Amino acid sequence: MTTTQEASTKLFLSAYERRATDIHFHPYANHTSILFRTEGVLRERHRFPRANADKLVAHLKFQSGMDIGERRLPQNGSLTIKHREGSLSLRLSTVPIGEGERLVVRLLPADDEQDLASLPLLASASRDLHALAELEHGLIIFTGPTGSGKTTTMYALLNEMSRHSIRHVISVEDPIEKPREAFTQMQVNEQAGLYYPEALKAALRHDPDVLMIGEIRDEHTAKIAVRAAMTGHLVLTTLHTRNTSGALVRLLEFGVPANYLYESMAAVIAQRLVYDANEQRKAIFGFLADEPLQAVLDDCVQKLPLSFDDGLEKQRLEGIALGLLANEEERAAHAT
Repeated sequence: MTTTQEASTKLFLSAYERRATDIHFHPYANHTSILFRTEGVLRERHRFPRANADKLVAHLKFQSGMDIGERRLPQNGSLTIKHREGSLSLRLSTVPIGEGERLVVRLLPADDEQDLASLPLLASASRDLHALAELEHGLIIFTGPTGSGKTTTMYALLNEMSRHSIRHVISVEDPIEKPREAFTQMQVNEQAGLYYPEALKAALRHDPDVLMIGEIRDEHTAKIAVRAAMTGHLVLTTLHTRNTSGALVRLLEFGVPANYLYESMAAVIAQRLVYDANEQRKAIFGFLADEPLQAVLDDCVQKLPLSFDDGLEKQRLEGIALGLLANEEERAAHAT
């Protein structure tokens, strides 16, 4: 193993041990700042001499399949590293900036196959998630900020479904975050012309029972997902919005007809990661389904004040009151 390889592996494992979700390489004239995103906050952890950092970035670009000579255009790549506890998948993205090239690395624990019952902080949320596993058709959307565990929850839900019946599950992702032999997994490849809409059309011709879409990014993907749910498929996907109602508003902004949403929507779930009293990561959820979902959709369509709260903040406060959840304000005050 070369010195550059050793440095990169040491950096990634340090980020993993600190529970970081992302690593940022931000170049300046004479140095590069290395920042970790932990608990949603970016903090500088290292400063490397610019020449050393440039060599490390070039190594990572090569290892992840990027063109190391191309610094004028954005690029994306991925790679996997092995460590004592398993493996760590990395998703890399570069963009050209005034001082050179900026790199962001997303950390994706490849062996993080969690059971659906172990994810939520509260038992009531566990019951709601298990109820989703019984659905046979409709659109289920998970929403929340980057790094809030949406993909982990979707995979746990798919695993739960597979335990009860044989279903053909197809996922379309960019990249494939958690390899599963039991599922048919397709990776978006924009360089080869395979975008989300084209991949989804191919997936729907492959007779799926369940379709998992890594993320709805545009109106074409949104409309395909909704139509798939309307034609008898169960569709799981994510959106980056602050809350459950924001997901419905985003779909309307993408041009999805309101009557399609009334027919296709099964549930919208807002998710956040928190730390319990034992400093273990747990998820709290806000659910919209059945009559409350229809009521909020009415409000979104008519642009009225919302008539229903998804309960996310209530779960957080309940967790603190029961002593199950660390007080985030106190944790932040002691963070380093």
